[in-house]
Amino acid sequence: MATTKTASLKMPATKASTAVALKKPNAGNIVSIQAALAAQAADLGNRVSPPTGIKIRATQDKKFVLPDGTTTPGPLELVIVDFATVHNFYETDFEKDNVAPPACFAVGTDPKKMFPAANAPNPQATDCQTCPMNQWGSKGKGKACGNARLLAVLPPDADADTPLWLLQPSATAIKGFDGYVQGVARSFQSMPISVITTVAFDDNETYAKMTFSDPKPNANIGEHFARQAEARDLLFAERDVSGYVPLKPANGKKVARR
Repeated sequence: MATTKTASLKMPATKASTAVALKKPNAGNIVSIQAALAAQAADLGNRVSPPTGIKIRATQDKKFVLPDGTTTPGPLELVIVDFATVHNFYETDFEKDNVAPPACFAVGTDPKKMFPAANAPNPQATDCQTCPMNQWGSKGKGKACGNARLLAVLPPDADADTPLWLLQPSATAIKGFDGYVQGVARSFQSMPISVITTVAFDDNETYAKMTFSDPKPNANIGEHFARQAEARDLLFAERDVSGYVPLKPANGKKVARR
């Protein structure tokens, strides 16, 4: 099957009181300050939300939209540098022109041991395993809390300057993705970073269900492995929930959650 190589995307480098006499820093102090700021910058991924514009999106008509705006039907060849499980519970239905943060969310590496994030605006339970919003049937036949996998990916020919991208398969693709990861572990005794993965859309489905297949040895694994810590910071970066607005009960009645 013909594959489309993703292009490397170059992203832009991302009043004191007058009663106190302040001593001007000398050169030595400036060096110390710069060193301290460099250490803070290295830890920035744990303090801010993932930057926007780095997600590979899937359209309803089965096309990939790359972060640089390129649209392609795929398939794509990518290296999965790292991945995490994400849970998102929204109190209201999705509105394209009014996207709000989830009321409760979690990010983890073990789907069976998930807990609401410390800055989740309205945690629904102490853990995801017993949360009523994360049970089948809490929303129709499904779950009120959306379960997904979030992937940090790079093109096979990535170098140190190639930006990491994010890819989030739909909930219907989780089972297939997990099976693919397990298959790579059996065949290569390794994680997905050790192979080049073909990402496509399921021809047997009318909607954009992603598939993961055709693992091939990753000859550029050194470059990808060197980016794992950066990928983990991106996946687990603290979310910006400043836009969250609590639901207000109407007429004194309890707000019905979605």
